Amino acid sequence: MQKVPRRLRVPLALVLASLWSSACLAGRPLTVDDANVDEPGAGHVEAWYARQTGDTPTWTVAPAYSPWKGVELAAALTRDTAAGLTTGSVQAKFRLTPSVENGCNFGATLAASHTRGQGSATPNATGLMSCNASAGSLHLNLGASRPPGGPTLPAFGIAWEQDLGGATGHIEWLAQRQSKPTLGLGLRKEVFRNFQIDGSIGHNGGEALFSLGVKLAF
Repeated sequence: MQKVPRRLRVPLALVLASLWSSACLAGRPLTVDDANVDEPGAGHVEAWYARQTGDTPTWTVAPAYSPWKGVELAAALTRDTAAGLTTGSVQAKFRLTPSVENGCNFGATLAASHTRGQGSATPNATGLMSCNASAGSLHLNLGASRPPGGPTLPAFGIAWEQDLGGATGHIEWLAQRQSKPTLGLGLRKEVFRNFQIDGSIGHNGGEALFSLGVKLAF
């Protein structure tokens, strides 16, 4: 399988990670997104450190806010401290059907990311589905991105999220054309009202990945 060039790894990692997160059960440290948005007038800020493929260390800050029912606007800023690259992104997320405690609902995101000094932006569109039951929640993502000067790259993600009693765990699998698939595990815990800590570990083509982060809701 053709590998993604070094110059494209940070923007593509951002599309696969920063632009796939919010909250039903889902949220950091999941990479696969859920099909829900914050309530109108509510939002959150996530911040995390991650080691991506290619032994790439990154820091990310990602605020999100819901100005209207069923709509959430988000942004993210990621810094690759090894290469000195900064990638910014913006996203609009839409809940297309009402969320339900037992059953499935649907959503979609439209986003774009840009790495400073590396040409035009990378657009991204993703369809979302979340299915909730007493046993846990299943999340499916199907989307595509188009890096500058490159082909359209379809991507797929699936995640299972489970309440473990005092914490929430997940397992997820993600794949994008021209990239090796990633398998990940994660855990998050609310340490006090509206503030959580989280972490994840993963595996991609023989490389170990991890992230540590926090989330503040308001």
